[in-house]
Amino acid sequence: MDFAGKTVIVTGSSDGIGRAAASAWAAARATVVMVGRNEAKTVAAARAIMSATGNRQVHWAIADLSRRDATLDLARDLATRHPRIHVLANNAGALFLDREDTADGVERTFALNHLAYMTLSLALLPNLAAAAMPGLPARVINVSSRAHRRASVNPSDWQLREGYRGWRAYANSKLYNLWFTRTLAARVDAARLVVHAMHPGVVRSRFATNNGAMGRVQRQIMNLVSVSPEQGADTLLWLSHAADAATSTGDYWVTRQRLSISRLARRDDLATQLWNASLPLTGLRAHEIDENLALLAPAAPLST
Repeated sequence: MDFAGKTVIVTGSSDGIGRAAASAWAAARATVVMVGRNEAKTVAAARAIMSATGNRQVHWAIADLSRRDATLDLARDLATRHPRIHVLANNAGALFLDREDTADGVERTFALNHLAYMTLSLALLPNLAAAAMPGLPARVINVSSRAHRRASVNPSDWQLREGYRGWRAYANSKLYNLWFTRTLAARVDAARLVVHAMHPGVVRSRFATNNGAMGRVQRQIMNLVSVSPEQGADTLLWLSHAADAATSTGDYWVTRQRLSISRLARRDDLATQLWNASLPLTGLRAHEIDENLALLAPAAPLST
């Protein structure tokens, strides 16, 4: 894996698979931007990776991706500082056992696990387009989960204002990741940008510990079957450079294998409904979204 001259953005990178992936990309000579919410942790992780790899092109950006303004500010800062982005790894996510709205009036799981993926990807399309080369498309990789198979959605209540349960909201958000992956992939030229989703496995990390005593108990149970962050990051890293992942788009991968998704995840009609309901919540202007998508629009089929 040689990423010299390439730029990689990875969210949720102060811990877990995000940090493990950032370290591997840095070792492969990439310019790496580590996005985290906690400044002290993110800076410490970035400096540790620079020390371990000798790569001084490891940067950090601090943003609470559950907030619309913070996500938009991050996207615009990244777009300015990094004209060409070869890989965008949407990894940041969380489980919230109790329902709470953000300052934007959006349920936290929906905001962080779904809208942040969508906002960053759409806002950075020009930079991804600029990085594409013949035979070497740019890549958006969305960290989803096999939890998508447990999703239970209501198209009139995407944010679970009724019937909220933490694990249900989380499973739904991982389904939304797959729907976003498939919908974006269908709207861009796969020769210049591929979009994939992956399941990292149950990874040994601090995931779920934000939920007090109950979260810590659940974390201890998960740790019994957890893989290391490095193992969890393997497919994410592989998708960022493997030739197999450049010849298809809109797929779901587990341990480097392309796998089928749930029947519900194949409901492209619902995926389109979610796409249309989510666009106004990103805070991006409609003309900006249209212009960015137009840069990567699939070529029109030749008439016969």
